[in-house]
This record gives sequence, structure tokens and C-alpha cells, in this order.
Amino acid sequence: MATVTARIEENTKSQAEEIANSIGLNLSSVINVFLNRFVAERGFPFAVSDPKSIHMFDRKNLSEKVSEAIKERKDVPKVPESYYVIPGTK
Repeated sequence: MATVTARIEENTKSQAEEIANSIGLNLSSVINVFLNRFVAERGFPFAVSDPKSIHMFDRKNLSEKVSEAIKERKDVPKVPESYYVIPGTK
């Protein structure tokens, strides 16, 4: 095992620890998961963009937008709503 030292804003660290603890992990485990995915993907395991340049939806709003888009498609067969509603939004 190796040790990594990083400078992180105190507020960011506190929030990350709180979230990690809520899912049964410590911050070291979260960082290990991230780095393992970073290596496996050979880069970030998510899109990296300027958050100011994109419109973010809350989960409920996103679910509604996806549902509306699917309903507008005439060539898509009708599927149960549970297939395209994000869990925890209803």
C-alpha cells in the first residue's frame, strides 16, 4: 500500500466523509474506488465539464423530462413507467 497526500477544502472533505460514512465507507476507501475506476477507464469515470455551462436537473425534474421525451417518441413501444423513472423519485 502507498500513501497519498492531497489538499482538499475542509468543507468538501467534511461533506465527502459524511456521504462515505452514510454508505458504510471511509474516505480512504472512496478514494481507492475512484482511483481504481480511473485506472480501469484510463481517465475519469464520468464526464468532466464546467458545471456553470450545463443545466443541472434535480432527480425528480430529470425523471419528468425523461418521461416526457419517451412519451413524445411515436416509434418507441409503450413500456411500464418503472423502466424509465429513476428510483427514489416517486
